[in-house]
Amino acid sequence: MNTPLINETLFKQHSPVTYNTDITEFVPYISIAQELHIEHVLGEPLMNELQAQITGNILTPHNSDLILKIAPALSFYAVYQALPFHWAAIVNKGVTVRESENSKSVDITDIAQLRRWIKDDADVLKNQLIDFLSRNSSDYPLWRPIDSACDTSANSGSAKKGFDSGFYFGKRT
Repeated sequence: MNTPLINETLFKQHSPVTYNTDITEFVPYISIAQELHIEHVLGEPLMNELQAQITGNILTPHNSDLILKIAPALSFYAVYQALPFHWAAIVNKGVTVRESENSKSVDITDIAQLRRWIKDDADVLKNQLIDFLSRNSSDYPLWRPIDSACDTSANSGSAKKGFDSGFYFGKRT
């Protein structure tokens, strides 16, 4: 069961895509972004509960609040995932760059930079989601992040930082 956690309205409200854009080509990427970037933060039990409540149209007030916290990060990640496929198309003849009479497509380096900016923003929004869950963990007893997506013990939420440099200096005893 892969029910998207957000609908098109929430996507339009929180994504960097302009409001008058036809988002039908973005919709499949919501589920992809959800699977790749959000599920491990929520964990399987909470994810299943949210999807069941969305399918049954019976969201609890706490879970409604959570969906509103998920929407910005998920929207940005969906655009991040979709962007390369809006710049180029895979067709029978190969990969082609999309252009029209009245517009010119940006080059691959511009797309790469734009994706980096979108991903950076999405990561910040995901950390805000983790902080929200950490602060309100009593409201979400099914919250069990996967793969150390966050740590609810000594370092709450996004305060947990991974190893991100070429040097490691162990703790002195």
